[in-house]
Amino acid sequence: MKKVLITIILAITPLTLLAQFSISSGGNAYLKNTIKDEHSILTVGEEPGTLFGDYGHDHYGIHVQHVNSALHPGNMGIYSSSTGSFEASSGCAVGVYGAAGGAPTGYNYGVIGSLSTLQNGAGIYGSTILWGESLVPGRYAGYFDGPTYVDSYLLTNALYQPADIRLSKDLRSLSVESEMTLSELCKLDVFSYRLKSKEGKGWYRTSNDKEISQPSQHLHESERLHYGLSAQNMLQVYPDLVHEGQDGYLAVNYTELVPVLVRAIQELKEELDAVKGVDEKTERNTRTATAVSASAVAGGNVLYQNTPNPFKEQTTIRFTLADDARDASVCIFDMTGKMLRKLPVSPGETSVTIGGWELGEGMFLYTLIVNGREIDTKRMIITK
Repeated sequence: MKKVLITIILAITPLTLLAQFSISSGGNAYLKNTIKDEHSILTVGEEPGTLFGDYGHDHYGIHVQHVNSALHPGNMGIYSSSTGSFEASSGCAVGVYGAAGGAPTGYNYGVIGSLSTLQNGAGIYGSTILWGESLVPGRYAGYFDGPTYVDSYLLTNALYQPADIRLSKDLRSLSVESEMTLSELCKLDVFSYRLKSKEGKGWYRTSNDKEISQPSQHLHESERLHYGLSAQNMLQVYPDLVHEGQDGYLAVNYTELVPVLVRAIQELKEELDAVKGVDEKTERNTRTATAVSASAVAGGNVLYQNTPNPFKEQTTIRFTLADDARDASVCIFDMTGKMLRKLPVSPGETSVTIGGWELGEGMFLYTLIVNGREIDTKRMIITK
């Protein structure tokens, strides 16, 4: 018995030199540092090094440094677990809680995690399954294996979603869908709205264990005007873009709505091109009719397209002459502009006939000239 007491005294004596070690009536152990310039109250493993730069001294409540061993690849600096033996109706269980303050602004961190290796891993890892059952496929500051909820706004410089075709199956183009994407989008209602303020508030404890409430972050978001779609309405049009959260509220996948919008723009472009094609044809017909009308108004002289065209044996060139037409003729040219035939016409005539043997094979121009004025010019083709 004496040997046991001597052993305990020898073990506690070094601690009493630098710290106050005590055990409460409830069995909890306390260790308090009495020397102000020590790096940490309790050090486990090797001596603490400088982690955050040379700011005089770095002080830690508990410093744990666990050196990796090839024989034991599974290493933990600190393992913390907080669980209950039954489902409680109140209270909370926290594995690790970090709170920081008192340092210069921008240098207060509740929890810090860093990846100090070139191998794959994460500075902070969160999962809804048992730890160690999911490998991190890269190097990340934070990696979350499971649904992740942010109870305020999320600010990022860029947001990417996996879109590699190698990750897809049952691939189908929206361009061959039976229903038009644009007509489906027109069924969606667009709203402006403000968020309802949540009644709950955050809290923290002061040194005298008094709870002080602080406004929720949602109060700021509830003051802003937002724009969006109704998830209930979206369920009727694109149900796969709606997700029901664990709290029972519906959410919309706006990111995957972008490809649908792109397809709608493509449909609008196709319709616009079709309309432009009709408009161009109408414009050409209008210009032709206007030219004919202008020619008729100018003097009542009109030249028509020969029929048949193309032709082999013969074709008929029709025209209309004004009452005051004195000197009129139909002149035929080759494509270089050389005149091949001049056919005089008299008032009252309405057509002339040309034989294919007279000119030979090729393309030719014919012009109606009245009183020394060119009324119109058209093309005709003679085949073999």
